[in-house]
Amino acid sequence: MKKGNTYITIAFLVIFTLSGCNKFLELDPESSWKEETFYASKEEANLALSGIYSQLSKEDLYGYKFNVTLEAGTDETYTNDPSPNWNAAKYAYTSSSDEIKNAWLKFYTCIQLVNQFEKNLKKELFATEQYNNLLAKARFMRAFSYYNLASWFGPVPLRLTPSTSQEDNNVPPSPALDVYKQAEQDYLFAAEHLEHANSPSYIPGEPNKMAAHGLLARLYLKMGGYQPYLSPSDANCYFENPQQYFEKAKAQCEIIINDGWHRIVPYATDSKSYRTHFLTYLQDKYDLKESLFEISFGNLYSMGIAVSGRLGNINGVEFVGTSTIPRGFANINVALPVYDAYSMGDARREWSIAGYRNKYSTSTQLYTMNYMFNNPLHFEYGIGKFRRWEPANLEELKTKVSVTNANYTILNNTTGSDTDPNYTSINFPILRYSDVLLMHAEAIIGGRFGTNAANSAAVNSLNVVRERAGLEPYTGSLNHTDFFNELVDERLRELCFEGLRKQDLIRWNLLEDKLKATNQKIKNNPLFLANDQYHQTYLEPGNNFNRTKHLLLPYPLQETLINTKLKQRLGW
Repeated sequence: MKKGNTYITIAFLVIFTLSGCNKFLELDPESSWKEETFYASKEEANLALSGIYSQLSKEDLYGYKFNVTLEAGTDETYTNDPSPNWNAAKYAYTSSSDEIKNAWLKFYTCIQLVNQFEKNLKKELFATEQYNNLLAKARFMRAFSYYNLASWFGPVPLRLTPSTSQEDNNVPPSPALDVYKQAEQDYLFAAEHLEHANSPSYIPGEPNKMAAHGLLARLYLKMGGYQPYLSPSDANCYFENPQQYFEKAKAQCEIIINDGWHRIVPYATDSKSYRTHFLTYLQDKYDLKESLFEISFGNLYSMGIAVSGRLGNINGVEFVGTSTIPRGFANINVALPVYDAYSMGDARREWSIAGYRNKYSTSTQLYTMNYMFNNPLHFEYGIGKFRRWEPANLEELKTKVSVTNANYTILNNTTGSDTDPNYTSINFPILRYSDVLLMHAEAIIGGRFGTNAANSAAVNSLNVVRERAGLEPYTGSLNHTDFFNELVDERLRELCFEGLRKQDLIRWNLLEDKLKATNQKIKNNPLFLANDQYHQTYLEPGNNFNRTKHLLLPYPLQETLINTKLKQRLGW
């Protein structure tokens, strides 16, 4: 089967998202591209790369199902929906669940496209560095895909050449360590050959040099942490000499820090720095100094192009009624521990948590805006980080608590998205500089199971993040355990709802503990009602979680039927 036709189909669907439409509209679309001549120029190669990027922009991945639905069920988020439609967020999934099947499929589609790209990229047609740069963009995406597959599924088939026949499907799973090592090699190649984001020719949204270094650091922290089901004994669920990976993570973070170009805007410069940064994702802008890498969405759904996200809709602030408003469903709630984690003076608190909604009555045809920030068990206690709208006068709403037909301001105001009822153009952060700083601090102490006390460099990295939140410098204990626990909480405060928490908790071997603690917090809260269906739904992830099964996802049933060498994990 020729892959050229597949590439051109995918690429034209997303080309506007990644590089602007005018440049590529100059191409004369052809009904058929010959596989052996598809990458005859940089322009054609970039068109093919856009097809690879597009896989991440699908609903099944960073549109919401992977980074919102499958990510739920921690001390960060849980669903409020008691129906089976949200079983994937409650550890009630099966090997046939669409969310699992489609995440696997999309990541492997991305890998297949990268492998085909490598085969079709003709080295003799390009200058050496141009060839390596194009290859680096593709390998960056393969590394990212394999990192996610191994993190969520454990041992997976390692494919480095394009599949061309049914027989190519029969590949046994490689040990997770081998998969991570392949991702490491791809990221190292990318870090060597990608452009820096400060380059005049860099296109925002594409892979870049420092993003590769940062995601390498994330990979190394994962490799140094707890490895589910590596051994029947928890004590042996670690790769050999795990502390080596923390040293490597530290080195990668310091490449970025010492480079000096990336930064976060201090509170002293802008007291709303956190909010200001997240507005760039909402408004399809790029703060390249803080955002090292993000998934770019073009709101082209109305044009029949299925490359749009539902960020700010599925995981947004409740606002349902007519088709002309920035609709939000609040299907995923802020978990109670997030509310408890913030101090009153933390500038991130009221951006991460919305604490309001706008409810429509079909009988009166009126909207009633409510303020319920201090009712963290409310059934529509929505995430604020990707809010599409906000009250025009929040202080008035805080005072009155309830206002009819209140004015509101649309924040996600890019063309089309401001009135699209469900699909948005909100970009999704994959790696921010604050994450680099917190990874740096963690790498210095060697993660949860290290022994190092925090030094001045670790404290400084933490304090840069705290300062932007308007907080005083850290003055707590530098003891390893105490400082690690502070980082666990700080990552929740700073990085909540960015698709990182579940894997953080797994590599720390804390997921079960945090789920138990979350349920206990909910039951002990004075607002908890045992007969409230939503409160009971909040408890489902903790009640359903089984550490013998749920630290990794099951292999999709269809894959175990197609791939005769892929045997399902015990218990599924």
